[in-house]
Parts: sequence; structure tokens; C-alpha cells
Amino acid sequence: MNDNTQDNNRAARVVTAAALISIFIYSLVVSLPGVLINEVVETFSLEGTDEGLMGSLTSLGFLFSLFFAVLIQGRVKKITVMIIAYASQAFVLFVSGFSPTFVLFCIGCTLVGFSGGFIDSYSNSSVVDVRKNESAKYLGILHGLFGVGSLLAPLMFTWLLSYIDWRGVHYSLAIASIAVVLLIFLLTRRTGKKKDTTMVREQLFTKVDLYAYFKIKRNIALSLTGFFAMFTIVCVMIWIVRYMTLRYDAAGLGAISITVYWIFSTITRFFLARFVKRAPMLYFSLGAVMSGIFILIGVISGSPVIMCIMMGLFGLCSGHFIPVLISECAVGYEGRTTFTTSIIMFFMCIARVSGPILIAFVSTQTSLMLGMMLPVAGALAAAGCGWMVIKAGDNSSAGILN
Repeated sequence: MNDNTQDNNRAARVVTAAALISIFIYSLVVSLPGVLINEVVETFSLEGTDEGLMGSLTSLGFLFSLFFAVLIQGRVKKITVMIIAYASQAFVLFVSGFSPTFVLFCIGCTLVGFSGGFIDSYSNSSVVDVRKNESAKYLGILHGLFGVGSLLAPLMFTWLLSYIDWRGVHYSLAIASIAVVLLIFLLTRRTGKKKDTTMVREQLFTKVDLYAYFKIKRNIALSLTGFFAMFTIVCVMIWIVRYMTLRYDAAGLGAISITVYWIFSTITRFFLARFVKRAPMLYFSLGAVMSGIFILIGVISGSPVIMCIMMGLFGLCSGHFIPVLISECAVGYEGRTTFTTSIIMFFMCIARVSGPILIAFVSTQTSLMLGMMLPVAGALAAAGCGWMVIKAGDNSSAGILN
């Protein structure tokens, strides 16, 4: 093995490690709205759709970041963007935790989401770049680690809340974000001095790229699939604690439900390469159908314990959603992975913005059970769109097999 190959392998490991560290801490930050919703509602005396603003505004900030991520494609090194994004996240977490008014808190949530958009998008696209033919495997590991953080978050935050309030939780994650900045900087400092040929040099974004992308029916169907898949997940994950509290007075079991979901979701993500062989989108569509069925069973059962069990089965069927879709959208777009990742995340983010508010509105204006039917409908729609992706082209397995 020559020196250049050794340097490339070392650089690939460094970039992958940086992405894994980033996504783990980011998973804790993303879990804030779902786990701390009751404390925030009580602190600011929120009612109706205001109860869903914490999650929706975080997602709105994430949405805005995707526009900027595409515009700076090829202009700024991805690792540099991730370091800046984490430094910004640390600052705004302090702001949102300090906020004496709900308005300032909402601004903080939006900015947390804005920073998170760069972290999420660039972590995914960096792994696709440096791992190329093994992108699906490493995306499974990346999102599996996200799952580990997400399943630990409810337990960690619940434990922290016995000693500090929700503001202290924000401060703790701000400190963790600062630590990530230092770790990534130290991790990449030595490698950065060498010529790194593992990262594909990305092309500058042009309007023609966007037009050409959406001329392809498969890309349109894939984008819609991403929307409905994320709509299903976010509606359940943001609302499950509130749902368990309002219907069963079981907020603790609601937090456990989130952990149960992430345990099984993480299992699916880590073993994704073994489960998905030659038909990833078919596997996706079947998982979406089963997800809708399990959510429906949990809601109509009238039992918080059964709902908790169904959350685990839901996680088992939906854990592969995001890794599959991100890997699929990168097929044939080497050198533009920031663009393709941002496109599908844009549609996912629209779902993240609209989902919490919509389910809060429907639950308040009609009934709680009807509100919980929204993710069921979203899962079935995701399955239908996934089938459209299959029908639109026969190359859908390329990104997940390599």
C-alpha cells in the first residue's frame, strides 16, 4: 500500500469519525422538543397549536439552512462548515435556554434548527463522499448512532430533570456542542495538512441543476417519499409524550415509548445492509405499510402499554427510512451529494415543520385519536410514493448495494 493510499484511508477514517461524533450529539439536540414538551408548555402556559411550535420552528430553521447548504456547495470545506455549525449551535442553545419570553425561545429554537441543518446535511454527504461504494453501510452506521443518541435522550433528559430544569438541559447540550467543536478540530488538524483525495470535489450549484433534477420522475417521487416518511415519524415522535399524557396521564410511559422506538429503529439501521439486498425501495414500501398498521393498532387499542409495544414495532419497520432515501438520492450524482442530500432533506423538513402543528391543530379542534390518525395516513402515502419510485426506474437499488 503506497503512501497516497494510506493517507486517503486515514482521511476517510477521520472524516467518518467526525461525522459520527457530530451526528451523535446532534441526535440529542433533535430530541429536545419531543422529550421536554411538557416542561416548555407549562413554563410558558401554552395552549392549542402553540404547543407544537417548539418542534415546528426548529424544523423551520433546518429548512432555511438547506438553501444555504446548496449555495455554498463546492465553496467551503465540509468539515469547516460542520465546525462553524456546531459553534453556532452552542451559542443558540444558551440563548434558547436563557429565554425569559416565549418569543425569544422560539427564535432560539429556529436558530438551533438552522445550525442543525448544516450538521445533518454535511454529515450525511461527507460519508457518501469518502465511502463511495460503501455509502449505504456507513449511512446505516451513521443513522444507527443517531438512533443510539435518540434512545438515550429520553432517559438522559428525564434523569437530568430530576436535578435541573429544562433550561439546564439546554445549557448542558450547549457545553457538549463546544466539546464537539474542539474534538472535530483536533481530529482533522493533522489530516488537513495533507492533500485529501478521498473527498469528491463538488461542483458549484446552478439553477440548471435544480431544473434537470426535477425533470426526472424518479427524483420527484423520491422527494415525495421523503416528505411522507418524515411526516409519519415526526408526528409520532414529537407528539407521543403529549398523547400519552393527555389520554392516559402517563408522561413517563410516553418517554419510554420514544426509547423503545429508538431501540428497535437503531437495530434496523445497524443491520441495514443485511436486511436490504436487491430491492431497498420495496423493503421501504413494505416497512411503511407495516408502520401505518402498527400505529393504528396502538391508537385504537386504548392501552398505553400496547401503544408502547407498537412504538417498538414501528421503529423496527421505519428505522431504515432515512438511510435508504439518502443513499438512493445520491445514485448518479457523484460530486453533487450536498445538493441531492439537501433536496430530499428539504422535503423532509417541510414535513417536520408542518407535522407537529397539524397534529396539534387536528387534536385540539376535533379529537386526539383523529389527530393520531395523521401519521397512519402519512405512512400509507409514503408506501405509495415508494412504489412510484420503483416504477419510475429500475436502478433504485444501486445506492444501497454498493
